[in-house]
Amino acid sequence: MRCEVTLRREGAGVLATCADYPSCEGRGPTSAAALAPLRESLEFLLELCPCDVTTAPGLVLTVVRDETQA
Repeated sequence: MRCEVTLRREGAGVLATCADYPSCEGRGPTSAAALAPLRESLEFLLELCPCDVTTAPGLVLTVVRDETQA
């Protein structure tokens, strides 16, 4: 499973979101630190969903938009 991620600057930190799963997000002081909790949130959501059996091993986070560099 592939999740397209957007990174945004939020205050002194970074917010990572996936448009396909708007209830999942990750926050951290850096982009890498924000991706870790986003991955955990997505894995948790997908494990609860009976319609999808692809979780951690098949989950690929691809940054398609990085607004932290502006």
